[in-house]
Amino acid sequence: ALCYTFTGGDAAIQRGDLQEQDAKDVEQMWEQSLGAVLRGLSLNGFEFHNTPGLDTPLKLDLYLSVPGYGRQVGPLLLVRPRVLGSDVRDVPGVLDGEARKYPIELSHPGIWTDSYDIKLPAGYTVDEIPDPVKLDLPFASYRSSVAAKGGALHFEREYVVKQVEVPATQAAEFRKLEGAIVTDENGIAVLKKE
Repeated sequence: ALCYTFTGGDAAIQRGDLQEQDAKDVEQMWEQSLGAVLRGLSLNGFEFHNTPGLDTPLKLDLYLSVPGYGRQVGPLLLVRPRVLGSDVRDVPGVLDGEARKYPIELSHPGIWTDSYDIKLPAGYTVDEIPDPVKLDLPFASYRSSVAAKGGALHFEREYVVKQVEVPATQAAEFRKLEGAIVTDENGIAVLKKE
């Protein structure tokens, strides 16, 4: 299951799409969008929550399957718990440590969350999972965790942008945030045969 939470302008766009399109069109849009990133994806259904409540976050649960998502390495199976998307912002020079004259812009304030459940294949158990990430800075915070629960890998992530502009003097902190996000997004869970 893939869970999205939309707030503010992002929620308004999604609610507008729901009013203008029927369920089949919405499902097809999500299947095409996700299928471009995850080859072989089948969308098995979706469900929106809080659609009428304009003052509440809009939630979307997507139920999908992606045969062959894991990569076999000998007796081990490698799986990336962060299935989709990226929160990394490409700001030229910042990740290389170059001095900065101008602030870094972060689109708009908001909260982005993900929750993924990846069903373990029959005959496999979890051997290793990525370490949790927790970083709280004046302009943003990021946390994520992976756990093995009931025959599945459960991944949760929350990215909060508190300020639109990051002062040039905080470029090192921004670099720290981006480094943590890159490491988290590329984290691998190792499954082994029982």
